[in-house]
Amino acid sequence: MADAPLHRRAINKAKDIQHHLAVRVVGTKYSEKEWESRGEEGYYWDSRQAPHRDLLAKAILSFSPSSILEIGCNTGPNLFRLAEKLPEAKLVGVDISAAAIARGRSNFHELGMKNVELLEAKADDLSAFEDKSFDVVFADAVLIYIGKDKVEAVVREMMRLAKKAIILLEYYDPSASPEGTFIFEKGYWKRDYVGLFQNRHGVEEVKSTRLSKEIWDDEYWSRLGAIIEVRLAYGDE
Repeated sequence: MADAPLHRRAINKAKDIQHHLAVRVVGTKYSEKEWESRGEEGYYWDSRQAPHRDLLAKAILSFSPSSILEIGCNTGPNLFRLAEKLPEAKLVGVDISAAAIARGRSNFHELGMKNVELLEAKADDLSAFEDKSFDVVFADAVLIYIGKDKVEAVVREMMRLAKKAIILLEYYDPSASPEGTFIFEKGYWKRDYVGLFQNRHGVEEVKSTRLSKEIWDDEYWSRLGAIIEVRLAYGDE
């Protein structure tokens, strides 16, 4: 019995290695399949009051948006916080998980929040929306799952849809590649997001705000987590 914990750790480590190798070999499609097949996980909705959501909402609200799109919204905890503060705004969320979208729709219906719309879609294909459809486009811990094979397509869609700003809460590392550097022990991607956005047409300013341990008490989020604000010139037109 004394060896059981060590045995379980060895099994978990082997699973981690298998997962990380699959992400590297198959690319973003591997993570997409994982999220597509997941059932509705209540802890996302239950995390509506998480401190990082306040920081994210503050960054979004600084642009005085009347229309907002969240990419990778899950059941919509971030949109819930924004709907409380912006009851007249148009709030849309997209996610790859049909189960999460269904649960989110039910939750908002029960709460009587009618200005939130949830749809199934992938981050690199948002063709259902016209150019410059939203004042702000944002994502919360979504691009950590997006590999080098798809990150450019995702960024292009964000740039196409946003008028005022793109807001991201992701693993930010100025020493990493703008396209992405794989964190083997986590199976996620970190990036130089300032480098990824700053020289693009229509980008006026890119700034980052680090998360503290008080905001997100996690080894990686407190070390690498940041809010990236991409201010666009289109908002002044």
